[in-house]
Amino acid sequence: MNRILLVEDDCDLANITSFYLTHAGYEVDIAATCAAAAELIGRIEYQLVLLDSVLPDGRGNDLCPLIREKDSLCPILFLSCLDDSESIVSALDHGGDDYMVKPVKPLELLARIQANLRKRETYEKQLRQQERPHHLEIGNLDIDTDMRLIRKDGEIVSMSSIEFDLLIYMIRHPDTLLLYDELYKNVWNTSSCGDIRTVMVHISNLRKKIDADRTGLIRTVRGAGYVFHSPQNPEGES
Repeated sequence: MNRILLVEDDCDLANITSFYLTHAGYEVDIAATCAAAAELIGRIEYQLVLLDSVLPDGRGNDLCPLIREKDSLCPILFLSCLDDSESIVSALDHGGDDYMVKPVKPLELLARIQANLRKRETYEKQLRQQERPHHLEIGNLDIDTDMRLIRKDGEIVSMSSIEFDLLIYMIRHPDTLLLYDELYKNVWNTSSCGDIRTVMVHISNLRKKIDADRTGLIRTVRGAGYVFHSPQNPEGES
């Protein structure tokens, strides 16, 4: 049974959300503060974390590094009443994988949870089944797809799972217009429901890490999506 940590200080909302999750077959722990969540994260393994942005003793953003330190593959889904771009960007910048604005429809929440858990299961299965490292060399990037490790000019680049998957998907589809909805569907494994800001924020973060000088590796097609220009054929995987 997948175990979920729900970090929410609104008692009624936490109980209602927990009811739906438990009814769907998940085991749920609830924390109302950052301190309580940190204590649970330190001793219990969670398959997914639902995280409020604003808590009585801090911000949900502050918990992301702690979660990543414990389990780098653990999906973090923000549930927040804040719908401004700055809050969304900040949450994703701090390591969030997904972001939903309250009030959240139960069926949509369950769909997002299932999509994120499927991604985690895929990662773990790949790590178990792969027999030897595979590498992609794209310009000054050396990508180990087994270890999910990226080096730029020999230096390791810290990257979230979503950023890594976005990069790999674009590498596999070079010089092609990749629409926002297509990227969301193939990387998040669920419909975007018109949410393009999440894709835009992750692409922005990815650019800062691998193409800060804007050499044209990732080109924006305004109002549509992105084109990844590969300096060489990415199919040369060894």
